[in-house]
Amino acid sequence: MNLQVQAGDIATFKGDGIVVYLFEGETALTGATGAVDKLLNGLIGKLIAKGELKGKLGSATIVHTLEKLATDRVCVAGLGKPNEFTLDRARQAAANGVKQLRGAGAHNVAVVASVGELEAEQSAQAIVEGVVLGLWRFRKYHSSNEDLGAIDAVTLIESERAKFDAVERGVARGVIIADATCLARDLANEPGNTVTPTYLANLARAIATKHNLELDVIDRARAKELGMGAFLGVAQGSDEPPAMIILRYWGAGKNAAPGLGIIGKAITFDSGGISIKPSENMQDMKGDMAGGAATIAAMQAIAQLKPAINVTGIVPATENLPSGKAFKPGDILRAANGKTIEVISTDAEGRLVLADALVYATQTLKLAPVVDAATLTGAMLIALGNHRTGVFANDVALSDLIFKIGEETGEKMWTMPMDAEYAEQIKSDWADVKNSGGRPAGSITAALFIKNFVGDTPWAHLDIAGSVGLFSGAKENGYKNKWGNGTPTRTFINLALALAAKK
Repeated sequence: MNLQVQAGDIATFKGDGIVVYLFEGETALTGATGAVDKLLNGLIGKLIAKGELKGKLGSATIVHTLEKLATDRVCVAGLGKPNEFTLDRARQAAANGVKQLRGAGAHNVAVVASVGELEAEQSAQAIVEGVVLGLWRFRKYHSSNEDLGAIDAVTLIESERAKFDAVERGVARGVIIADATCLARDLANEPGNTVTPTYLANLARAIATKHNLELDVIDRARAKELGMGAFLGVAQGSDEPPAMIILRYWGAGKNAAPGLGIIGKAITFDSGGISIKPSENMQDMKGDMAGGAATIAAMQAIAQLKPAINVTGIVPATENLPSGKAFKPGDILRAANGKTIEVISTDAEGRLVLADALVYATQTLKLAPVVDAATLTGAMLIALGNHRTGVFANDVALSDLIFKIGEETGEKMWTMPMDAEYAEQIKSDWADVKNSGGRPAGSITAALFIKNFVGDTPWAHLDIAGSVGLFSGAKENGYKNKWGNGTPTRTFINLALALAAKK
């Protein structure tokens, strides 16, 4: 898709369609919407008066111009109530508008770059993110894409020349962030026979070469030398070799602090191991590497955006399969920090691979703060559904910052408790800790298990099992696709940018 920025009047755009915006309850039309309405002899205003255009969030109504404009169609995208308007609602409206035009057969469209009272650069970034993410589709394995329609070109138009430079900056940043999110989505949607640990390592190598990142891949032999018994325990049931992938961006230089660590669980297929999952919906477990996908994608964007901070991405990648070699309930594993783990369920494997990744991040690389993301527990889906990620942290300032970023990006977060009493559930009679505390408070006990491997490092754990859209109930909504939506790629990127800005 060709994407460009242009100064001028969207009402004069020559193409298949344009997107303008409408607040709920708005009757006095101004700006681009007002200009278009005037050329249409007040048609938009008349439709508002008749109740056919209401401006509700999620609405996107096509009005045919009947040659009164240079374009064939106008899509009026709803922004919702003015007092509830946010950057994310601008993102949603842009996505709804271009998707509606695509469905109507448009190929060359334009959207307004500045919305409401938003600052121009922020608005343009949100709009272009909405456009790119809204138009994303995963059709790689379909033999035919006939009758689906496609947008070939999108122009973001800014009417005020004084804002043009800011709009260009916002668009450039938004494209980088949206493209990274699309990469994370692609990876989560790929089948497990394509995306293996080796595939992810090779992808990381290609990204590192292209964007000047430092790469290290810890294989099975080195992991054994490093004492990564938890990671290797999960990996031992599969013939696919595991890979602990480390991507490093040196934005502040190697003489500065090691910097931020982002870690993503990457179980490229999770059968549950010996504690095998039910066969129903097991195919979705190709997406159990969504946290790792977000980490690799975020590192790509961070390298392109070049914030003045050091960032390291770590992706513990392996399959979790049953075999004669697989680890078993009752086994005791030893993590890289020496802690022993009684295996209660081999389907509680994500926290095991994260354990060794976190030890490596905090003790070997001395990263701080460290944030991990994982499709970790079905309990998280029960607690928060598909709309928010559960955040577990040992640092209030870090969790507050992540919450704020989530509100801005639309990857919404919610801070969860980690009371010490819950840790009683994961005490073991046979080892230092056990990997499952049963069904009650399953997300909390999983987070408390992980906490054993971070020491005093400021840390946050993002349980994305519901919010990334890998389970039933998720629906397409604006720019968010219903399956494998890329969460928390944009949170990781914006966290790096925010921490760099504080320095």
